[in-house]
Amino acid sequence: MKKVLALVLVALMVFALFACGKKQEDEKPVEYQPIDPADAVAHKDFTSVYSKIGSKVTIDMVEEDKETGLAYVTVDGTKYELGMDFLSMAMVYNTTPVADKTSTDVYNEWWKLYIQRWNYLVPEIPLYSNQYFDLYNAKIENFVTTPYWGPADAIVAAKIKAGAANSVILGSSTDLSGAFRNSSFGKSNPGASDLDIQNLTSGYDTIMADKNGEYNWNMGALAEVPTSVVNEDGTLTYTIKIRSDLVFSDGSAITAKNYVASVLANSTLVAVEAGAVGNAGQTLVGFDAFKAYTGANDGETSDDVTVTKYFAGVKLIDDYTFSFTYTPDYAGYYYAIVNAAASPVPLALYLGANGDIVVDPETKACGLNDAFYATEKKDGKDSYTVAAEIVANLKWNSDLPYSGPYVVSNYDESTLTATLKLNPNYPGDDARGKASIETITYIKVVEETQMDMFKQGQVDVIAGITGGDATEAALKIVESDPSKYAETHYDRAGYGKLGFRCDFGPSGMTEVRQAIMYTINRPEFAQTFTGGYGAVVHGPYYTGAAAYIANKDTINLNQYNYSSDNAIAVLEAAGWTYNVEGKTFDAKKDAVRYKKLSGYELSADNLNFKSTDGKYKTVKIDGEYYMPLAINWYGTQPNTVTDQLLTAWQTNAASTTAIGMYITYTSTDFNKGLYGELYHMSDYGYDGTPKLNAVNFATGFNSAVYDLSFNWSIDPDMYDMGYNSAFLMDEADFFENYSK
Repeated sequence: MKKVLALVLVALMVFALFACGKKQEDEKPVEYQPIDPADAVAHKDFTSVYSKIGSKVTIDMVEEDKETGLAYVTVDGTKYELGMDFLSMAMVYNTTPVADKTSTDVYNEWWKLYIQRWNYLVPEIPLYSNQYFDLYNAKIENFVTTPYWGPADAIVAAKIKAGAANSVILGSSTDLSGAFRNSSFGKSNPGASDLDIQNLTSGYDTIMADKNGEYNWNMGALAEVPTSVVNEDGTLTYTIKIRSDLVFSDGSAITAKNYVASVLANSTLVAVEAGAVGNAGQTLVGFDAFKAYTGANDGETSDDVTVTKYFAGVKLIDDYTFSFTYTPDYAGYYYAIVNAAASPVPLALYLGANGDIVVDPETKACGLNDAFYATEKKDGKDSYTVAAEIVANLKWNSDLPYSGPYVVSNYDESTLTATLKLNPNYPGDDARGKASIETITYIKVVEETQMDMFKQGQVDVIAGITGGDATEAALKIVESDPSKYAETHYDRAGYGKLGFRCDFGPSGMTEVRQAIMYTINRPEFAQTFTGGYGAVVHGPYYTGAAAYIANKDTINLNQYNYSSDNAIAVLEAAGWTYNVEGKTFDAKKDAVRYKKLSGYELSADNLNFKSTDGKYKTVKIDGEYYMPLAINWYGTQPNTVTDQLLTAWQTNAASTTAIGMYITYTSTDFNKGLYGELYHMSDYGYDGTPKLNAVNFATGFNSAVYDLSFNWSIDPDMYDMGYNSAFLMDEADFFENYSK
């Protein structure tokens, strides 16, 4: 029996060997076919669900899946999944009180649903939410900062102890430009210190934010509470009456003209020539018709718009009363009050020496006189004379008065030092009170020496200290002598993040972004980066936000706890189960996962996707396309977040090898390299082929206003204008998915 069995086994082995040999002989090598542009698939219908049914939906109609946190609504027999566009719109436009719920209650419920969907789609990965510490000289009393109440606001509200020198030196970490009257004019972003000085020298705002970022009418400037009226045509009008005793720092009177001058001038082609965007009044009725006015084309038709000299949405009713009328888009808007924000400026600042405001006697609509639009020949072409005046007037020494609690008395360009003196004509405001510190000096400091300067008394305030080592060093200074040194701190309204372009490549797919969330140990990352002076958030919020506080006990967020197994599970469930040959992925021998593309995944950018080093790319096999799980990550140096991500993510085996992901890192400068790739800007070096998938950034929330309705539009025109930093189109927002 043993011999027979042995012979049988030998025979089976021979057969097996023969069979294996036969299989290998018959197996054909994989044939990769060239990419065919004709195979690309693109969206054709961009009609949004919100535009179709949004007006019919109230918060009490929404069904929330308690397990996933996703929201649904049924309208006219069709059940819709509510996407990012819908929820971000409803959050600010569908806040009509329901039953026993106030508008704020309704807003908070929409906010929760929005955050929960964001948490599901993860268009970016929050890595840490840190604390900011501000050091200050203990001679300063009542010095309190918040995410919305920086050192400039805090110093206005503060006092100096009796007997101490009534002056304060603030350390400036950013360069001062000297153009303090409008810190953002002609720039993509204002310098932080320039903005501080602008805020210190500007006042009599109609709207002001308090320490919590909430906007309120500033009755220190207003004669009465403004009225708001929704007109028969759906437009919204705010009528604002200011006090008759307001004056600039030189004692000259402030009238309604001074409040509307900035909006008018910065909605013209003159301002554009001076370097402004020229869109100050873009939400107002008649903006396009007014902006097209050149000074000589009143009544003509341009781009289907009848040009007008007068701005229909801006009216001067009398010397102390004006109105703003906004398009119907802003009627019923939860944060409509922010549209009524205005502050006075000297007319000459934006109108030049001879410019003035003119009023249509019938409609009361405002325009600007002929002198404002006067031209002269420069380099063989007509240029607006006032454009050059505006640029000159924005500098600190332009001899124009200020409206705020302080005036700039001197600026030293060589040392980047600005000196501000108390404006005796400013009576104070509702938010900050009346300033009492006589002199404020801004000096340039650098991180390496700023704490030594503080200990030596060369600077009285150092703001924005963060990170474990820096925070520990700052607290040691305070502990060494509490009679001389003090600190205040707050949870930052924002976070460090790993962001994505969500319109192509693997990062365009939700399951890949979720997998990355699972493969970064974010609590450990935050602990290391902040030294314990921070935390992790799971969406675009911070724990001090009013909406978060209202929802913290019921909000349903996946914390994406560190787990390569969970990462693999979501990838496999979504079809990332192939290798480069279109066969089943085997972690023991295959380095990178692939996914077979279908539907809208077959975009032109996905067909041509490849890693930045060219090692992996989308391949075509037997008429099917397979895309590699490769992420092209961009970052700047020196950058501590980048350094930490290199360890915690790119070189972490649980983030790469274990799940079949390949990460390339490109070190680049912020503007040309990073911005050029992120926003596909040819002026910044973009070569026409999209590459960037991931980038580490920091984000912040500038006020309590939480309106991201623009960010999540599915309108491609909005993408072209760069509103959506993630470039994510939520499939749930496409009406075509429900109308077939």
